[in-house]
Amino acid sequence: MEEVKRPIIIRFTTRKMRKTRRRVEVASFYSLTSSRIFHARCERGVISGFLERVNAPVRRSKTGKTIYLEGEKAEELLRKLVILAGCRPSIKVASKMLEVAEVVVSLGEFETIFWYSKMLEEYEKRGFWGVCRVARAFRTLYRVY
Repeated sequence: MEEVKRPIIIRFTTRKMRKTRRRVEVASFYSLTSSRIFHARCERGVISGFLERVNAPVRRSKTGKTIYLEGEKAEELLRKLVILAGCRPSIKVASKMLEVAEVVVSLGEFETIFWYSKMLEEYEKRGFWGVCRVARAFRTLYRVY
């Protein structure tokens, strides 16, 4: 009997920032077991643009607030998207985000697994500021200032 795989889910919600009361978009990543593994402030356009660039097979909800990753490369895409979303809060200029996306696309399998595991480890231990430290190290190593 053929095993049915559940898709990897990315949900977008909006939240108010504490001091400025500005609304920001937050991307939440859910694994195959439907548990949230990571979330970060990242716009829907950044993730959608990245998925279009790598020609990923995706399904979207009717409202457009949920993206379902399916297929053979779904887990690899999840890893790369977590790295991309983890770097997004520490980048203010859109052109730098394009450079980070270029670097993430060009990462090999072992580099992707390393940075993905570092992001998740720091997210679980220290939260937002831990992820910012890893994102800063990533940007420094790949010279995206």
